Amino acid sequence: MKRFNKKFWFKLILIPASIIIAGYLCILLLIQIKLYNVKQEVLDHNPEITSVESIDHLGGWGEFFREYVLIVKKGTGTKYRVWTFGDGEITDEVIIK
Repeated sequence: MKRFNKKFWFKLILIPASIIIAGYLCILLLIQIKLYNVKQEVLDHNPEITSVESIDHLGGWGEFFREYVLIVKKGTGTKYRVWTFGDGEITDEVIIK
């Protein structure tokens, strides 16, 4: 009887925990893939950008659209903060140091 209870509780905890962990890792992977795709779209549509320093997104779960903020280098190394909706077209930019 004790052996059955131990297996039952082990399965009751292990299976949901592994599903939650796997789901969390899948979400993280999908987010990284989307950020990489946005980075590539920006680089493809804007040849004057030499590198992307960092990328982040604005917005939350369930929003219809997301806006992305990138720190990029153009030309001789001047850094810009640019905004895009993920299609590679820059909607706004500001010079930063």
